[in-house]
Amino acid sequence: MHNYDTLIKDFVQYKKILGYKYETEFVVLNRIKKYLIKNNINNITRETTENYARINPNLSINTISRDMRVFREFCNYLKTQKDIDCYQIPKNIYTNNNNFRPYIFSHAEIKTLYSNLNIIYNNFNYEYYAQNALPLIIKILYQTGMRISEVLNLKLEDYDFELSIFNLKFTKNSYDRIVAIPETLNNEISKYYNKFYYNKTKELLFNLKYGVVNNYFKKVLKNSNIYCCDKGPRIHDLRHTYIVHNIEKLINDNENLNAFLPILQAQVGHQSLESLSYYFHITNDILNIVNKTSEEQLGYLIPGGDENNG
Repeated sequence: MHNYDTLIKDFVQYKKILGYKYETEFVVLNRIKKYLIKNNINNITRETTENYARINPNLSINTISRDMRVFREFCNYLKTQKDIDCYQIPKNIYTNNNNFRPYIFSHAEIKTLYSNLNIIYNNFNYEYYAQNALPLIIKILYQTGMRISEVLNLKLEDYDFELSIFNLKFTKNSYDRIVAIPETLNNEISKYYNKFYYNKTKELLFNLKYGVVNNYFKKVLKNSNIYCCDKGPRIHDLRHTYIVHNIEKLINDNENLNAFLPILQAQVGHQSLESLSYYFHITNDILNIVNKTSEEQLGYLIPGGDENNG
């Protein structure tokens, strides 16, 4: 029988290293642990997971969706990090069907955001370091498509100015990847690096907490007259916007999508090319500019007008 206490402890620590708080999820993991131990389950099979999803019929769809997401991530960890064979729960089986769509910034909104990255210092007191770091973080999120947790966990040694790349380790999907940095942005990062971290190698590239960055982002949104509510725009929407804007550019430039989309997939760290299909239907702008050539190239990725998969 597996020692689930130790496995869950290791898993939570692993997620926290990646930048996730994993507090509510820890409660869910304890429920999963009790279920596995009570039923003497050593081999997590499809039947095991399906029975867990049905164990409490009074749970809301949202709660079941969250619990099964945590269960799926735990199974993925067991298989990839502990070499324990277990059933991989598909992503689209247990969903809350809330038709959530990320906020996609227009090009004009991004331009306005950029113009306000430094203006807010006139109204709020930020130390000199934060005044340099915060705008750069926002630019990295939009211009590389990285996750905020990935940016805040960057070490100085992960940055290569000569190659204009970040070497990411232990990312969300459990594998390393290289993220390309646009030339102009790379020059800005280099100036920041030389100003604060010259001849250092082991420290974090950005010594800031998520809450500080998120509050700053909300202030920039407000100063840019972009309405912010509980559903967004969120700081993670900069990543979604990066992907959408890149797909739009590929289509507008009549590029070979079959050649370029795998590069985009690798850049943002998605596990499969098909995962990018989501971004073909979160904005009508893309569907409106898909031409015949694009449809012939990527008919299997581009959904019909009524499709709604979140």
